Amino acid sequence: MTLDAPIFRLPDELLEAIVLYLPPSSTVAFGSTCRRNKQITFEPLVWRRHCVQRWKYWHPRWRLQEKLESPPVQTKWLLLYNERKAIDKEATELFEQMLLTQQHRLQRMGKIAAHGYDVKDVMLRLQDETLDDAEDVLARRYHANAILGQIHRAAAIDKWQRLNAMQMVKLEELLGAFDLFVLAGSRGDLEDVDRRLSEIADAIRNRDVDWDHLSTRTKAIRVARYLRSEGLVGNPHLEDYHALRNNFMTLALFGEHHTSLPLQSVAIYCAVCRRLGIDAKPANYPSHVHAVITGPRDHTLDGNPMTPSNDNAEHMHMDPWRNSEEMSVDELRLRLLQMGAAPHQHDHHLSPATALEITIRAAKNIMHSVQEARHHQQGIVAQHGDPDLEASWYSMLWAIVVLDSNNTTFHTLHRRKQCLPYLIDHFTAHFPEDLSLIEKHIPGLFPAGSREHQVLVNNIEEAHAADRTRKAPQPRVASHTALVKYKIGHYFTHRRYGYEGFIIGWDTECSAEPRWMQQMRVDELPRGKEQPFYNVVADDKSPRYVAEENIAIKNDRPSEALMALAGRYFKRWEEGDGYGGRFVSNLRDQYPDD
Repeated sequence: MTLDAPIFRLPDELLEAIVLYLPPSSTVAFGSTCRRNKQITFEPLVWRRHCVQRWKYWHPRWRLQEKLESPPVQTKWLLLYNERKAIDKEATELFEQMLLTQQHRLQRMGKIAAHGYDVKDVMLRLQDETLDDAEDVLARRYHANAILGQIHRAAAIDKWQRLNAMQMVKLEELLGAFDLFVLAGSRGDLEDVDRRLSEIADAIRNRDVDWDHLSTRTKAIRVARYLRSEGLVGNPHLEDYHALRNNFMTLALFGEHHTSLPLQSVAIYCAVCRRLGIDAKPANYPSHVHAVITGPRDHTLDGNPMTPSNDNAEHMHMDPWRNSEEMSVDELRLRLLQMGAAPHQHDHHLSPATALEITIRAAKNIMHSVQEARHHQQGIVAQHGDPDLEASWYSMLWAIVVLDSNNTTFHTLHRRKQCLPYLIDHFTAHFPEDLSLIEKHIPGLFPAGSREHQVLVNNIEEAHAADRTRKAPQPRVASHTALVKYKIGHYFTHRRYGYEGFIIGWDTECSAEPRWMQQMRVDELPRGKEQPFYNVVADDKSPRYVAEENIAIKNDRPSEALMALAGRYFKRWEEGDGYGGRFVSNLRDQYPDD
């Protein structure tokens, strides 16, 4: 196209309008045609549009909302676009390298996740848009999801650390941090929660044209009525009161069934109230959380001017989980007496709780729900949409270890010492990609020179060493081929216990410790310990060690849940190889012939 083409005779305003519809590559190409067009394509509005359209998620350091609210010329949008594009490129290259070898895999995952929300769009595309027939579809989806999980957990831990540092953190953010550990699907991030709560508050305000003139008491009751009428608080199914899903606020806000525990219902209620100018906080009341509403200093809860003789703010109590009526303080005090609380403790229990107290209480509720789920649901596959048990338990452990209870140093340290082994075991078994999070947040919680600090430092160093060390190859020599019947990636059912799983490793004979062999009665097996044993992952995510005689190869396709889990070790599922289908190994460093 020559410079005398009709398009170049258009005024700048029309050319700018055309450029606004071009993709980034075409924008650059158009700007390279002449100086005039280059100047047009450098307009801040052009690159602001490209930034907003290409990336939904941004690291807080960019302060994107402030930039969007400021005049476009105050931000170097083209420079910002190029910086974000460079981060995408680096993350994508690291991701591709990570899939090729187990060596340095955790290090590369940590480098990608260190960019935080700046790489969330890239990881979501890899997770959601990788084609089913891709050569390594399972590995791509699994590791993209794992990095997303690490990014979310880092954001959650940051909220709890901010609370420790006495910084301002909203209660819904502290509770939503638990949800970040089990985040699934497209909704449930903290920004989604904030947006949803604001929408609810706007809906309540818009129902009453005279809202601003209502008394605090009337407003508090109307908020509860609205939330209950929309099913956003409470739980009509008392038989599943302690169900794990009821511990997560985002499931109450976005799920098909808006059930929750009283704590989450009250948190939603208080968050909406705050957006409507009502001072509402969860109470310190034992066994059942309700809300304390504090009236303004200069008016009563009913909107009357406060008399000079009574300048203390009034309080009222609400239980939106049960109903939308004001609670009687006398009845609350009577219940406290029945629970054995001394009269001098009543004011404390009826007063607002701190955000820290409520967050720790939420963690303990999750612990109870997970324990109950494990007891009642052994062998039962979780329903689609239910929170993951292991991720939920992990969130509780992190909260208990990280949060400073503001009791004496001795009590805080004692609680951390109790939970630390469980956190490390869970990290090792289910979330090894969190090595950088463990290294950043946990050692500093214990005094330097203490046993716990030294054990942590040693564990971290060993994990780094294992990650950077090339796995020792275990080739199939002729004798192995004859002895070891099954290969990495075979899908099976346990002959005795019935669970399903897949093989991720093998030994030509049992190599477990004598104590384990005695406990598992290995010598009582028909073929004893002189038979191949296989490292497997069961459908409940647990690693196990199984004798060859107990493995029955399956010929059908694994469940979607097992397929998603398999991505940690395998590239894809392949039909038929003589024993039925088989996962294609991504562990070639260690088992090159499998």
